[in-house]
Amino acid sequence: MKFVGIALAVALCAVLAVVGVVMAGVAGFFADEETSGLAAQVCDSAAAVTASTDQLPTVPGFSTEQLTNAGHILAAGADLDVPLRAQQVAVMTALGESSLRVLDHGDNVGPDSRGLFQQRANGAWGSYSDRLDPHTSATNFYRALLNVPGWQALEPTIAAHRTQRNANPWHYESYWPDATAIVDAFQAQTTAASPAVDLVSLPDQQAANRFGRAPCAGEVSTGAISPQGWANPTSGHLTSPFGYRTHPITGQHHLHTGSDVANACGSTPVYAAADGVVIWQGAGGYQGRTGNQIVIDHDGTGGVITRYGHVLTGSILVRTGDHVTAGQQIASIGGDPQLDPQGAGGSTGCHLHFEVNLLGVPVDARDHLASFGVQLGS
Repeated sequence: MKFVGIALAVALCAVLAVVGVVMAGVAGFFADEETSGLAAQVCDSAAAVTASTDQLPTVPGFSTEQLTNAGHILAAGADLDVPLRAQQVAVMTALGESSLRVLDHGDNVGPDSRGLFQQRANGAWGSYSDRLDPHTSATNFYRALLNVPGWQALEPTIAAHRTQRNANPWHYESYWPDATAIVDAFQAQTTAASPAVDLVSLPDQQAANRFGRAPCAGEVSTGAISPQGWANPTSGHLTSPFGYRTHPITGQHHLHTGSDVANACGSTPVYAAADGVVIWQGAGGYQGRTGNQIVIDHDGTGGVITRYGHVLTGSILVRTGDHVTAGQQIASIGGDPQLDPQGAGGSTGCHLHFEVNLLGVPVDARDHLASFGVQLGS
């Protein structure tokens, strides 16, 4: 088969890389985890959402108070003409710090913290009244965020951490899906006069815009095939890369064997990354760790395998034994435990867990695809 040579050529390097990670120790690898998002190139950014607090959208699970404060955050970003991605990061941070409420108290870690962003009384965030004012506190957050080198290429939680210096760099990660849903709701109301947001039926273009960037020049778009025969398995934003991490549900620190790409459930297609044969589809089974999953063998021997985890129940378009081609749609993104409690598996929100195994060893899917001219999630 055509991928046997590829697998054998890179397998030794992959094995050595994994062994090197283990030998380096958990602490050393975790220190590297913060900068892993720097590999993602940001070529262009979508414009900021112009929001108003006079007419609020409807977002399930959020009150008028919370959405009003989100509107203030978005309005402050629009006044500064920041990219859409900055607004998303700001809303995510406020969710993680105050649940989008203006708090007039701190906590044990920061007893002097106040406001939507729980900003400290250290002189960096203005006066007491500045920190309690939603528009002013958001403006100061944006100014600090834009001074973080390479913030757009960082994972959102890491960009927020480097702005706020949370004790846990991954604290904000679980708030990203809600933040993007809120921003999308305001954007939908502004552009289409539609006050409601539905994560399942969100239009593909709007879902793509939520990540605040356009594809880079020369990238292979989702579903398109590179000259080397590989395709990008889905579009979206990389929220959790390959490597050691603290699991957002179990709290355990272990190797995350895939790369998570977040986007809207149901409306975001999942594509086969290369030609191959489906060796598993459905819930559980085959080293099941991700709820619904599809597993494809690309060389006929198990030497090159890709895994597509958390796909939405009812969206799977292939059966075990089917031959698939690169760029062929095989399912849609799932992962929302409320929308699809059985199929989502251990997930906190809509995303694809994409994994590459070479000779049974998990490798960084981003690096693997990049070697074939494809940028994951572009």
